[in-house]
Amino acid sequence: MLNRFQTLTDTGKDKLHSACMEVLSTIGVIFEDSEALEIFKANDFSMEGKKVFFREDQVMKALETTPSEFTIRARNPEKSVHIGGDHFALSPGWGAPFVINANGTRRSATFEDSTNFLKLVQSSPHIDMVASAMVAPATLNPKTAMAELLAATFIHSDKPLTGNPCSRENAVELLDMASIVWGSREEIVKGPVSITSINPTSPLIFGPEAAGSIIELAWSGQALLISSMVMAGLSGPITLAGTAVLEMAESLAGIVLAQLVRPGTPCVCGGTSCGTDLRLCSATIGSPELLKLMNIATQMARYYNLPCRYGGGLTDAHAPDMQAGMESALTMALSLAAGTHYMHQACGILGAYTAMSLEKFIMDEELAGVIRRALQPVEITDETLALDAIKRVGSGGSFLMEPMTAMRCRTEFFLPDLSYRNNHTKWEEAGRPHMIDTASKKVQERLEAYTKPDMEPAVEKELMAYVQSKRS
Repeated sequence: MLNRFQTLTDTGKDKLHSACMEVLSTIGVIFEDSEALEIFKANDFSMEGKKVFFREDQVMKALETTPSEFTIRARNPEKSVHIGGDHFALSPGWGAPFVINANGTRRSATFEDSTNFLKLVQSSPHIDMVASAMVAPATLNPKTAMAELLAATFIHSDKPLTGNPCSRENAVELLDMASIVWGSREEIVKGPVSITSINPTSPLIFGPEAAGSIIELAWSGQALLISSMVMAGLSGPITLAGTAVLEMAESLAGIVLAQLVRPGTPCVCGGTSCGTDLRLCSATIGSPELLKLMNIATQMARYYNLPCRYGGGLTDAHAPDMQAGMESALTMALSLAAGTHYMHQACGILGAYTAMSLEKFIMDEELAGVIRRALQPVEITDETLALDAIKRVGSGGSFLMEPMTAMRCRTEFFLPDLSYRNNHTKWEEAGRPHMIDTASKKVQERLEAYTKPDMEPAVEKELMAYVQSKRS
């Protein structure tokens, strides 16, 4: 079947694989963590100081124990998600220091913003997972910020967790707090209740926090999202093929460490690598270069039989405008169509990851719903072929009054909350609303209608006591 997006030939995949293995075996990867280095040494990896070299057979042996599919459990079992195979999961934006309002005004994020985004995720019909720090409020104490945000995440949502530790200590906090919510450390080890983003420093370095977080989380059986953001021309080669090699080599190196710690640790490869506007020395996440790198990563993930992370509602725009909509639609749609299994940054992102927007979250959410529906295979059965109805109506008739039309009229088509479909006269009578206006109203409606998920009062009290202990 013709697919103009999936462009790698078998020969191309083999050449990319060979290049990755050459990078890992001859250049090596620096791990700035003594425990990681001891683990590699105990497993007979060649080393020079902090640099670890990976033979191809060592990499492939680790991949044999890496599951191609796995489930992340939610505290509400009905909301658990499956990643890999034909399944995919969407997680919202993360880590933005700023919030951009509907008119494009930017301000520093607050804890209230964080709570509002949690409420939108919890009430979303299209976003599968919650993230522990969708915004980074500057007013929080850096010593306790991640614990405070994580506690709020557990309290305000019962969806499965995307964790993003900035340090090894944050990884320990995630495990401690998840153990409180789930009852014990033994319970969370039974199967992952979180997936955590681990980001190497390109080119080819796992800092002490990244390597340490892999070790802590793998020991406790939690899923890992090991992905790079290689910037072509800055932290990676200016050629997209070279950048793709570096991205995959870094991802594989982290996966190998995770499997050495605990064989069978669920891992997702990939990244958010992109081109660079060298006039500004800035990342361009709304560019066709990111789409090309995404194309390569999803195909190489299948080559290694690994789940893949890429894409999102990504844009370089600083307002929820046409540029933001165009770039976000391309990155989300093409990523999911290409075979991405896990999508971080699916909703709300503006300004190349620097900001979140409540209105854009709502618009991205509807986009996610549209794409989900578009990707569902058309059901081909004797009933859906509707030959009896076609025969009854014949030439020149109408199907409006057919029984099947009445039976399926509320479920057969996607019904948008934001997109305006009435005629021009009705649009004028409604005050000529633009989508951003409708999104602003929806934000308020959703926040007002939010219902906090059930949690035992004793568990919530213990979570807050844990946060308080971090302040001392």
